Amino acid sequence: MALKKLSADELFLSFSYNRGTGDVSPVELFPGQDRVEKAFDLALSSSSDGYNVFVSGPESVGRTVYTLKRLKEASQNKPPPEDVCYVNNFENPLRPLYLLLPAGMGKKLSQNIDRAIEDLKEALPKAFESKEYEDEIAKINKMADQQRERILQELGEEAQRHNLGVLFTPAGIRLLPIMGRRLVSEEELLSNEKLQEAYERNLSAFEERFREFMRKLRELDHNVADQILDLRRRVAYYVVEKVFSRFENGYKSHEHVRNFINRLKEEIVKSADLFMLWHTSKGNLAAMRSLERAFNAFRVNVIVDNSDLKGLPVVHEEVPTLQNLFGRVSYTVEMGVLQADHMSISAGSLHRARGGYLVLRAIDLLKNPYLWNAFKKVLMHKKIHMAGGVLEDSLLPYVGISPEPVPADIKVFLIGDPLLYQLLSLYDPEFNRLFKVKAEFNPIIDLNEDFVESFPKIIKKIIVDEGIKDLTAEALSELLRYAVTLSGSRKKVSLLMGYIVDVIREANTLSGDSQSIDAKHIKRAIEEKIYRSNLIEEKIRKAIEEGKIIVKVDGRHTGQVNGLSVYELGDISFGKPSRISASVYIGEKGVINIEREVELSGPIHSKGVLILTGYIGNKYGKDFPIHLSCNITFEQSYEEVEGDSASVAELIAILSAISGIPVRQDIAITGSVDQHGNIQPVGGIKEKVEGFYKVCKVLGLTGQQGVVVPSRNYDNLILDDELIDHVKAGRFHIYTAESVDDVIELMFDMKAEKFHKLVSKKLYEFYKKVAKPKEKG
Repeated sequence: MALKKLSADELFLSFSYNRGTGDVSPVELFPGQDRVEKAFDLALSSSSDGYNVFVSGPESVGRTVYTLKRLKEASQNKPPPEDVCYVNNFENPLRPLYLLLPAGMGKKLSQNIDRAIEDLKEALPKAFESKEYEDEIAKINKMADQQRERILQELGEEAQRHNLGVLFTPAGIRLLPIMGRRLVSEEELLSNEKLQEAYERNLSAFEERFREFMRKLRELDHNVADQILDLRRRVAYYVVEKVFSRFENGYKSHEHVRNFINRLKEEIVKSADLFMLWHTSKGNLAAMRSLERAFNAFRVNVIVDNSDLKGLPVVHEEVPTLQNLFGRVSYTVEMGVLQADHMSISAGSLHRARGGYLVLRAIDLLKNPYLWNAFKKVLMHKKIHMAGGVLEDSLLPYVGISPEPVPADIKVFLIGDPLLYQLLSLYDPEFNRLFKVKAEFNPIIDLNEDFVESFPKIIKKIIVDEGIKDLTAEALSELLRYAVTLSGSRKKVSLLMGYIVDVIREANTLSGDSQSIDAKHIKRAIEEKIYRSNLIEEKIRKAIEEGKIIVKVDGRHTGQVNGLSVYELGDISFGKPSRISASVYIGEKGVINIEREVELSGPIHSKGVLILTGYIGNKYGKDFPIHLSCNITFEQSYEEVEGDSASVAELIAILSAISGIPVRQDIAITGSVDQHGNIQPVGGIKEKVEGFYKVCKVLGLTGQQGVVVPSRNYDNLILDDELIDHVKAGRFHIYTAESVDDVIELMFDMKAEKFHKLVSKKLYEFYKKVAKPKEKG
């Protein structure tokens, strides 16, 4: 017989360290992740498009910590990328231009330009107020005055030949008639018609020549203005060249910077009056603030400064919003209008990660579909477009800017879980093209000597990072046992370090004034962690104790057996016995799953019940037709039943109902059965066994109670010390079985062969009762 009763020694799980963490060196290790390491090696060594990485795995497995660790290592000893600057587009200020400079040069250029502007605030007014400049202006004006006098003299002489005189008025030059040597007044002219007629003839004859003189005067004025403007331009250019020559030579090898500086100097020369206004506005704070904003047109906005960066940038964006990723444009209100320029631009994570690595959580991106699509466009087109002019929610008029997109070569590492990866692969046609590398963490690895040796180093790193006490050898052993318990297998260990870190933190708090954390502190932390979450479990157990949920844990009962189910509540899972009952009668309906009839049966559970029909037909229906109707249900169950782990228990209940032989109520059963009667492994073994034990403890241990589990689930029997102690004392029993026959012999206290004959006999009696009336007919 393959039925086996397990001893306490076979159930006990212990680990023993001979020293604590006090003398252990901290090491950040990620054991058992060869698949992840190879994925990162490929991604970090490939420069081809699309070799971004989706780092997959459950929470707390160390996805982000490992990613940042590998990227920081990979980024070292590599030259940092360029600084990113924005400068004024003098031809189209609403379209600022980017400027890429070697790391550190952007900050230096910005400082040089700022210093030049400050110097020009003093140098240009000084130059325009100098004696040399005033002498040049006077010289130009003197020459112009001389030319003006000659023109006016010629004008007067020619006008006299037409009996006209020249009169200078605030409104300009006027021509009036002459009588003798006297200039006729307007009143006299208006009162003398003959004089008016002569005046009109003379004026008409002289009109064309008069216009020529006036054109000469205008050209002279324009020429003087041009000469003064040219002089101002030459003086301003001289001063600007002198100021810029202090640093300009440092950018000779950078043509794009040289071109920008040359264009900047031209614009400063054109705007020399701004510097004069600054000089004359000293003391007027409002005017100076306005002028300072005007000077921004010449400044360099360094949005990414890599002067202090060692290696490639590694940017971890924890809140990937549109502005945090793509940058922002800050608007200010001027005269009731929102205004922005190139100095209003701030960098986003994409700008800071240029040439390096960007790490972010996939779910945070996907919460905003627009953000996800915009993010993909960056990876596809390698350009960072900044939405600088969208202010749809603003009630004020605005002048938006649209900065030139910055070229981007970024390797992205998305952190997510396996389900999210599958959904993106299925429903986003661009995802697999952009994320060709999947680095999937294994949260549960084999428990071997290498891990046992590495475990203290991993815990020491946590202790150092958290700044908490060291663990004793016993505490370290207990913590490893907890990690194995989390895995659900005696041969595995869980790498969900978040749970382990929480236990260490809480044990550190519970240790009080102790110098170190002991095993009792670890145990208490685990117990209190469970206690904080098991209120519902205790209420269910209380209801069983009060008889409101009917569970029998002693005696025998026909057509009824204790199955085991698991409740998953997010932060805790626990098991409870479920009373499974079956009633049989002659009929043709076979096994009727009541849960399925009322749509409370999940597809897997329904499949398990149908398999029972296959088993019964295969076992008993080869010699005569089976005429059986059997109703089976989970009593006092009001939620959906899912899974096939109760199929062995359901089969035992059915066979008990058919045979009429009572079945033990002090033994609970879990396991899945196939059509040939083999028992298959199921999940939640620890919770199911401990759940039935706790109910038996509440209702009273008889020394006969126990649980039957599939033999292939032996590795999953990681039980509490208290339960194992009761097993050792003979007050509770755990059996493993490989076939239905093993369970039959335990539950009915008879040989399986004999039991099957009794079932077959009963089914044959059903057949005869159905067949006999037909024979008579």
